[in-house]
Amino acid sequence: MTSPHAVDPAPTSPLDAPQAAPRDDLPAIRRDAAAALRALTEAVLGLDDEALGSPSSLDGWTVGHVLSHVAMVGDALARQAELAAQGETAEVYEGGAAGRAAGIDAGAGRSRDEHVDALAAAGTRLDAAWDLTDRTGWDAPVTYRDGTVADVLDCWWREVRIHATDLGEAGSAQGLTPSATWGLGFTDHLLDFLGLRLSGPVLVVRQEDGVRSVVGPEGVRPAADDASDDDLVTVTGAAADVAAWLAGRDPVTTPVARRGGARVDLPTLAPWPSGVPVRR
Repeated sequence: MTSPHAVDPAPTSPLDAPQAAPRDDLPAIRRDAAAALRALTEAVLGLDDEALGSPSSLDGWTVGHVLSHVAMVGDALARQAELAAQGETAEVYEGGAAGRAAGIDAGAGRSRDEHVDALAAAGTRLDAAWDLTDRTGWDAPVTYRDGTVADVLDCWWREVRIHATDLGEAGSAQGLTPSATWGLGFTDHLLDFLGLRLSGPVLVVRQEDGVRSVVGPEGVRPAADDASDDDLVTVTGAAADVAAWLAGRDPVTTPVARRGGARVDLPTLAPWPSGVPVRR
């Protein structure tokens, strides 16, 4: 069980846009994030009031809190993109951390149809914001992690894909689990983003195909052919299970860690990298 994580509310305002390499993966990320929101919305249509009030997999939050957060973070990130298109910036959440908490609580008690409407409205606003950004540029600066609008899209992708699996028993019963919904593109992204939670590099071996990567605070890179668990702790597991472990979620099968051929504990993870400037 994990505590809810937050988008960084720090109201920083960079004067110059960070220099980011052009990216050709943004259309695919948009499509997968939209697919995640559709899957979440369809799952909500199968819930009743009892399920909406049931515990989620996040400590202290009901299913309704998770849904309220997804809709709210969608609006907040759309606002980041809308302002960036005008050459403006603002804190991620109006009212900062206190406004975020109050908004989530206020929306948690919505009916099923009200949750569906809120998610749909956020999705519509995000689509319009991304279309606007296609015209004005994805490298415009935002306050979110002192990054760019491209980083805001990455954040939305993580938020909707991860939180769609946080509905507890209500979500698991409808197949909303990491192993069922996180594709390799997304799990690779999580390894890169969440490597900051590791104190040093580890060797990750993907169970599906044996692909080997070094994951750590500097991100993810292909492992050298001669890399072994004599040099680094080796974490072996299915792609979604390794990503779920790094994301603080329950994997279907816990990844196995070894060093020097002997089984060891999985590395200790630092807090979620909220507020950490984007790694360039």
